[in-house]
Amino acid sequence: MDFKKYLWVIIVLLACAGIGLGFYNLGKQSAEQSAEQKILDAEQKVLDAEQKIQEANQKALDADKKALDAEQKSLDEKEFNIMLNRSELENLQLVDGPIYVFGHKSPDSDTVGSSIVYADLLNQLGYDAKAAVLGKVNTETAFILKTAGVEVPEILEDAAGKNVVLMDHSDYLQSADGLKDANIISIIDHHGDGSVVTGNQLIYDARPIGGTATIVWIRARNYGLEINKQMATVLLGAILSDTSNLKSATSADRAAFEELEKIAEISDTQAFYQEMFKASISYEGMTDMEILESDIKNYESGGRSYTIGCINAYDETTASDLAERMKVLMQDLVTSRGVEMGYAQISIYHDDISINYIVPSDETAAEVLKAAFPDRVPEFDGTSYIFNPGMSRKQTLVPALTDVLAAHPGE
Repeated sequence: MDFKKYLWVIIVLLACAGIGLGFYNLGKQSAEQSAEQKILDAEQKVLDAEQKIQEANQKALDADKKALDAEQKSLDEKEFNIMLNRSELENLQLVDGPIYVFGHKSPDSDTVGSSIVYADLLNQLGYDAKAAVLGKVNTETAFILKTAGVEVPEILEDAAGKNVVLMDHSDYLQSADGLKDANIISIIDHHGDGSVVTGNQLIYDARPIGGTATIVWIRARNYGLEINKQMATVLLGAILSDTSNLKSATSADRAAFEELEKIAEISDTQAFYQEMFKASISYEGMTDMEILESDIKNYESGGRSYTIGCINAYDETTASDLAERMKVLMQDLVTSRGVEMGYAQISIYHDDISINYIVPSDETAAEVLKAAFPDRVPEFDGTSYIFNPGMSRKQTLVPALTDVLAAHPGE
């Protein structure tokens, strides 16, 4: 009896043990399956992450390719534009002999500087170009060239039979002797249309900006050419001179100025301009007629011709003294220049001061001057008509006189 009892107990225990072992195995198997699933899930996450990384890398590669394609397209476009701009010079390959690049008579800093640098650009492109001047350079220009370490170009006495590029003018009255018998290749200017004509094809680039030097800078960029330190100094001085220290500058002139001052490595452009200004009002060793003709241009309108000589002064005392001295010379000036009327424009331009003392050659010239500015009543001190604020010869005085004479031709 006791044996059977124990046997059942043993059987029950074994059954329980079997059941427990089964549950244990089931639990172990479930745990193993769960662990395997976690490993699989983790591996899938790694694969997903790797896929995302690959996709991100591909996007980055695609973006880099787009950037490179855009950069290449930009370079191709730049090269294409340079080719188009240079194509205007292709006919120069047919020119026999050197090309003379020069500005107007009584050369100023803009006309000289533009000629020097444009000749340099043509030389960079393989053409035989020579800068020239049509007279002695003034003291300001001499200072700029000395600062840049550039020699003053040789004087061209006669343009007949020569290949020429006209800088900063387009009028026979202001240009070289013999110009009507020259081969005019190009005109680069920032004034109104002049009297020069030619039956040949030519490059004509005239823009309403502060200086011809700025046009030369623009053309250098269009041609894809570099401007070195010396040439940058020459152009910088020319722009500062013709815009009166950027007072009459356009956005193009200012952009040129900002780039050129870096290339020229002139850290203090104000000090540079002040030295230029000091040089411009220094007439030591010059006769009064040389002073009057140091920056002079002839003009024609309505069948009447006139001339304007520009002189710089530091203050009104000096300006008044110069006006008295110039008044004595006006009739001789008109005769020697072969014109009907003349004006001496004595200007004070520095800091915030802007005043003109304008001396007419005679009563007729005075009447034309007054008619040109009906809304302004300048003070007359017996010698000069005093305009305050002053005006630019190029931008204001010449257009006004030209309009009056054109409206009353031959009177």
